[in-house]
Amino acid sequence: MKIASLSPAVTEILFAFELEEQIVCTDQFSNYPESVKYLPHLKDHQNVDISSLMEFEPELVITSTIIQEKLATQMKDRGLSVVHQDYRTINTLYEGIRELGLILSVEDMAEALVLRMQQGFKDVKRKSGLLPRRPRVYIEEWHQPPMASGNWVPEVTHIAGCEQFPISAGELSREVTLEEVVAFDPDMIVISWCGAGTLVDPTLLKEREGWDVLRAVQDDAIRVIDDSLLNRPGPRLVEGAQRLYGWGFELLH
Repeated sequence: MKIASLSPAVTEILFAFELEEQIVCTDQFSNYPESVKYLPHLKDHQNVDISSLMEFEPELVITSTIIQEKLATQMKDRGLSVVHQDYRTINTLYEGIRELGLILSVEDMAEALVLRMQQGFKDVKRKSGLLPRRPRVYIEEWHQPPMASGNWVPEVTHIAGCEQFPISAGELSREVTLEEVVAFDPDMIVISWCGAGTLVDPTLLKEREGWDVLRAVQDDAIRVIDDSLLNRPGPRLVEGAQRLYGWGFELLH
């Protein structure tokens, strides 16, 4: 089956299924694993040129998250076979992985991937349960305006033994005010800006007007994470949890 994977998370899942040879093109943000760079990439994640996509003659197009919902509808209107998934929690991610496994006739590999993720999270949770307390963490998904990470990230943070800025699992990422962050008084700030990877200078946050009052800023407790480990609902969320746990452990010791 010729597959167009227009989601970096789905691309990682398909590689975990060992179906990379069936991928005819991906979106511009699909960059993992390393070999994905050899595949054709289509620009404009939310507004992929459908005519350019159709040149690859995909038999199945896969999109994900709310930001591609309109694109999925447009492609269906053009007669393309589209599967759109909108993960909001870890459990819905597991369900999505199983659904893709069923559609692509790799149910066993899908179940094995879910089990690996569950075991990985279990291992992190076991270690984080030994922490003397849960450090408070503000995780920022975007900076103009400042937005706190939502969806599945609060669950990942909890598994890592940290208490995240008040936003519920499954709740969309949302804009926050300095007053809200001050009231939360985080022990640590994690920068996870969409699409930035690790190419973020923490001093940018230090220079943000008014944010110098935060204890985490004054204590230089600002960390930059590769956003694909938290913002991308796929197998590497386990690595994101491991990273958060490690920083929380360092902070408390």
